[in-house]
Amino acid sequence: MMAYGYQPTPIVAPPAKFQSLWFYSYYTQIQHQQLHEMSAWFRSIDKDRSGSISAMELQHLQVGYGPLGIETATKLIRVFDVDKSGQIDFYEYAALHQFINVLYANFLANDRNRSGTIDAHEIHRALSTTGFNIPFNTVNLLFLKSSPRGYGLKFSDFLGLCATIAIARSLFEAHDPMRTGVAHLNINHIYDIVSLV
Repeated sequence: MMAYGYQPTPIVAPPAKFQSLWFYSYYTQIQHQQLHEMSAWFRSIDKDRSGSISAMELQHLQVGYGPLGIETATKLIRVFDVDKSGQIDFYEYAALHQFINVLYANFLANDRNRSGTIDAHEIHRALSTTGFNIPFNTVNLLFLKSSPRGYGLKFSDFLGLCATIAIARSLFEAHDPMRTGVAHLNINHIYDIVSLV
């Protein structure tokens, strides 16, 4: 039931440049009602009414375990910030939010023993389901980087690991405009990627 005088903010189609990015598919999974709910949250956190939010604002987003925190929020901003302004607009935020929802669902689905953690094999399955087809050896290296003793990762750690992978994917895509899976990089591009991941 709508309150008297309530008018939801109209959601218009995202810009064409946004529609060509790998994470646009997450935006397309969002139902119309969810978009309005996300829009309301976005407006409430955009204190300066700039139409974009920073990691400082995003860190308060509640996910399965609590607020994102500044480190994860900063990583996620790097992934979804199309214009590299250090902030994300509503469309970027909506894709980011759905990305987190999908990761959380895949985390829960792969935590088969319900321990609240997932190991390298479970992470590999969760990443594959999410659309990151990464060899197990690479996943295991990332897992051991996140958990040197080999203990399972909690969702917050898993989200950080996924953000690292997503940053690499976004940076690679910037050098693969035809989406062929092949990019020509010089040493400075490699330095940029390493510094941002």
